[in-house]
Amino acid sequence: MATTLTKTAEDATQVRHAARVEHVSKSFPAPGSPGGRQLVLDDITLDVAPGEFVTLLGASGCGKST
Repeated sequence: MATTLTKTAEDATQVRHAARVEHVSKSFPAPGSPGGRQLVLDDITLDVAPGEFVTLLGASGCGKST
């Protein structure tokens, strides 16, 4: 069974965010990296709507929990 959702222009004016992240950058000390730091997020902006969830994917040791 397939469900199709259609969003109208009227719906777009009523958008609410459960969370909003704006211009986030994050790095951590990493000897051997340029400047001695590893950049893991660079100027990230993200809106999360109610009911959505977000997952950061990456290799072990890449800074996901930093």
